[in-house]
Amino acid sequence: MAIEAALAEHELTTWEALKKYRKACLWSMLVSTCIIMRAYDIEVTGSLYAQPSFQHHMGEPVAGGGYQVPTQWQIAMSMGAIVGQVGGAWAAAIPMDRFGRKRTLAGYLIATAALVTMQVFAPTRTILTVSMYLAGFVWGGYHVIAPTYASEVTPLPLRGVLTTYVSLCYTIGQLLQIGVVRAFINRSDVWAYKIPYAVQWVWPVFILSLLAWAPESPWWLLRQNRMEDARRSLDRLTTGVSPAQNASTLALMAQTDAYEREQALGSTYRDCLRGSNRRRLEICSMLFIIQNFSGNPVGFATYLFEQVGLDTGAAFDMSIGLAALGFLGTVLCPFLLPHVGRRTAWLYGLGYCVIMLWVVALLSFAKDYSSTPAYSWAQASLLISLQFAYALTLLPLGYIVSTETPSTKLRAKTLSLTATINGASYLVLTALGPALLNPGAANAGAKIEFLFGGISLLGLVWGYYRLPETANRTYEELDTLFNLEVPTREFKNYQFPVSG
Repeated sequence: MAIEAALAEHELTTWEALKKYRKACLWSMLVSTCIIMRAYDIEVTGSLYAQPSFQHHMGEPVAGGGYQVPTQWQIAMSMGAIVGQVGGAWAAAIPMDRFGRKRTLAGYLIATAALVTMQVFAPTRTILTVSMYLAGFVWGGYHVIAPTYASEVTPLPLRGVLTTYVSLCYTIGQLLQIGVVRAFINRSDVWAYKIPYAVQWVWPVFILSLLAWAPESPWWLLRQNRMEDARRSLDRLTTGVSPAQNASTLALMAQTDAYEREQALGSTYRDCLRGSNRRRLEICSMLFIIQNFSGNPVGFATYLFEQVGLDTGAAFDMSIGLAALGFLGTVLCPFLLPHVGRRTAWLYGLGYCVIMLWVVALLSFAKDYSSTPAYSWAQASLLISLQFAYALTLLPLGYIVSTETPSTKLRAKTLSLTATINGASYLVLTALGPALLNPGAANAGAKIEFLFGGISLLGLVWGYYRLPETANRTYEELDTLFNLEVPTREFKNYQFPVSG
């Protein structure tokens, strides 16, 4: 039965999978919607740094007129969500393994609703900063729950599509927060920045109203030895699939679990650092570290555009264009990957980002740069093209490959550690951004891209030697490839019979 299920999964086309697993797709999309909240909240404060009302109420007067949020407070506010995420991501796997993906998500959503209230009504920047640290703990959990659920309820042909949707939700959150903040830049009262925070109440209400009917992950149920519940979950996730077919799928899942047990794969965090799991954790973590330092400019985009010479309105408009092209790139990603594969798309995407980062930085040394607005517009345009390439390749592939790479037994914990490492690296970026961009600090402007360009070049070298091709492989096949220590560049063409 397991062999039949493995062969059937390989032969299943994307269109057939969409028809048979359309309910799984819808439930996965619902759970992944929590990433919209995560992206919105993490990015919104960075956009508010450029909003006049936020600058006035949370900032201090600066020489030459106007207000700026002091660098140390920008760092403290921005780091709040990231510091919390480091702990939250690490902790998320514990309730996920004990209570399941569904109940853990429900608890996180309730916590989100309470913490948004604290953000909206924060009377001072101190209280606002504290709320961000607390909320960050919850955001770290979403980073683990959404891709884990998406990868566990969908078949092989849809893994890339549904995990791409996770990254699409991130782009949607970025686009929404920029648009909402832009809509209120002409208001001078506190609601100009309170309303953007209040918008976050929508998502917990929407997701919780439907989550009660969502099926639990069949992989989690299998590991709890609840085989009948796992079978019923598969029945609820599929349409037009016979009970015998779902029984074969469950047999393949059980065989994969048994294989991992035979390989003495434990289920603790320490096991993520042993044997082939160490290599898997390296791949998952590096994908997100390189994401953070590849120049993805959305987090500080509006503020950066202001510092290179654009006025506030133009800076926000360019940021909206940036996020919109990011949305388009992520939508197009599933159409690209079947033709070029994960590894090739990632390498070419990062290569393009490296070139754009260096060009943007070098333009800062052009003659009459400070008095020629055309240079600022050129840099902004190049960053927008970079965002398109980033969203087409690096952003979705980080989620896709990181959910395919871990062993099924350690997926939640591997993704939890990955999110923790991702948060720690983003913490460094969050500290560097305001310090390098703020006029009262280094005032580096677009020269900041020299740093990102250099780090991204090192990431490109790493990817060439360490990033394998994971497309069109079942989880059992990937387990075998990693356990056999197959060289990185041989993953794609390695052939072996499906084990019985």
